[in-house]
Amino acid sequence: MTVQAGELDSTFANDGILNWEFPEFVSIAPQVALPLPDGRLFVVAKEAGIFPGFVAARLTEKGQLDVGTGFGENQQGFARISTGEKSLSGEFSANLLSNGGVLIRAEYSSPSPSYGSGFVVIQLLPDGRLNDKFGEGGVAKFPYGPVSVTLSRAAKAARARPNVPRNVTPVIQSSANSGSCGIELPDGKIALAALGFDSTTQQPKGVVMRLKPNGDFDDTFGDVGSATVELGGLGPTSHIAARGVAAHKEGGLVVYGDFYDEGTSGTYAVRFKEDGKQDDEFKATIVSSDRLPLFHDIAVRKEDGVIALVGGQFGQNGLDGEGVIVVVSADGSPYPSFNNGQPLFTKVVPEIGQNWSSCVFGDSDESKLIVVGTSGGVFATDKMHAVCARYKLTGKLDSDFSGGYVTVNTPERLESALTVQVTAQNKIVICGEYWKDRSSFATSGWIARFIA
Repeated sequence: MTVQAGELDSTFANDGILNWEFPEFVSIAPQVALPLPDGRLFVVAKEAGIFPGFVAARLTEKGQLDVGTGFGENQQGFARISTGEKSLSGEFSANLLSNGGVLIRAEYSSPSPSYGSGFVVIQLLPDGRLNDKFGEGGVAKFPYGPVSVTLSRAAKAARARPNVPRNVTPVIQSSANSGSCGIELPDGKIALAALGFDSTTQQPKGVVMRLKPNGDFDDTFGDVGSATVELGGLGPTSHIAARGVAAHKEGGLVVYGDFYDEGTSGTYAVRFKEDGKQDDEFKATIVSSDRLPLFHDIAVRKEDGVIALVGGQFGQNGLDGEGVIVVVSADGSPYPSFNNGQPLFTKVVPEIGQNWSSCVFGDSDESKLIVVGTSGGVFATDKMHAVCARYKLTGKLDSDFSGGYVTVNTPERLESALTVQVTAQNKIVICGEYWKDRSSFATSGWIARFIA
């Protein structure tokens, strides 16, 4: 039997879709599904309610818990990870490390009486245990506050910790570990994108940080281990947020985020040099309109450093949306063959459009761009479902991929899509959440695998 690109992979779970329901542990939905080189999956799943931890699970290539092969307590295939007293909330991001472990980032909030908030960065070893050579027992905490995150108590504590050496095998940066709020760099250091605060202007600022492999701040980056995003032409009361980071050519970092300035909203991408200075030779990518455009993910092509950014904006009303795709050359200039060098605004689902949440370059030569998202706009609707499209680098939908796009649309439930990855076996892995109805929150989740 011949399988076609865009078909569900019948060898995975239940005809290509795994419903996230395991009696061995309690969690809502997978937030990230990372393919391992041998076809297995590493999954980070959010717990029900707000808890100080999450579930990490390793699945076989068929979508079953990977029991008896060394992952989790008693080799049960999963581990419940606790980060202390703070409650995790918001989105998770995760990336594979060169030692076979995983780097995870999540927002946290503290209950009464402290009412603090910030983010935590966690390192897991290949067997699911916390890496006690990183941060404090595997967890580094970065509180938000009235000063830049890099000058907070977390930074002072990080500088006071001893520098614990670790053997690090260089890793090749690829689309599989781009776009999230934290990534490992080829030298084993960690790059993070965060929301900081400019004490001079008293305004929020996007911050890019670089840590040593043990979690200490790398003072060779911006002198203190961090640098702030500057966008020319904005007023003194502008707000700038950094949302994600990707490694780029010659040690550079591409950072994307969003801004607000005197009634104008937009989204951006800039590049930093290896020393932490913003690269003036990189042409900043800026998309602004009255429809609140946002970038949600980035992918960098290994061969030539071409950059893809995906996201969305409001459509004609609050219940529909337009996907936003921007492709630029390695120097930040428009990539001329993609939509004639212009941003591509998409409505793959004609009636209500969609917002793209994640992207990856696909095919052996990375000549296609695979994007996933959720139909509709910012708000959930009764027609919400997950969408996966494949584009040629001309900006046209690839008709060889099931006509250009596929959906995950099951009866009596609504689906939202979170992340997409391509496995070494040339299969597309998407994870997302199930909603009972548009008035509720996510109640469970799913992982789908398609033929690429």
